Amino acid sequence: MNRNSFVLCLGVVVGVASCTDATGSRAGLNGNWINRENMSPAGYLTTQLTFAADGTFTDAVRSFGCYAGQSRDDLCAYTIMSGTYRAEGDQLEISVNRIASWDRFYGADSPETVQIVNTTLFDQSHFRITALTLTLDFVTYPADAPVPTTKAFIRME
Repeated sequence: MNRNSFVLCLGVVVGVASCTDATGSRAGLNGNWINRENMSPAGYLTTQLTFAADGTFTDAVRSFGCYAGQSRDDLCAYTIMSGTYRAEGDQLEISVNRIASWDRFYGADSPETVQIVNTTLFDQSHFRITALTLTLDFVTYPADAPVPTTKAFIRME
């Protein structure tokens, strides 16, 4: 079992022990959630959502093994968005005020880029929590037309 699989499995096991709220309340959102997807032609990316009790939010997307000569677990790039969130019923509103990014394409020692922004994430988002899974239903605009999108995350805590 490679390191990332072990960490993901460990997160699931620990999450089972600590999961007590499946109601979709703000308290149920608190903690770390992860989604992992394979990329084509190589590598994978992880999306880690962190919801804090004080209403702050982080969305960290990291890609691994996507450039020639890299091992599967070498970091290629990341984008980390942070801001605040508000959950009411099953609705989730996320306001992003900072985006930090880095890409190995520009060199291993290239600087991180930081932008101060005022935008939202996961347009028209609704969420549900069942056992260890956070499911987000939201709207994306891949070709300038709205498309219903669903993405699932596994609790890491």
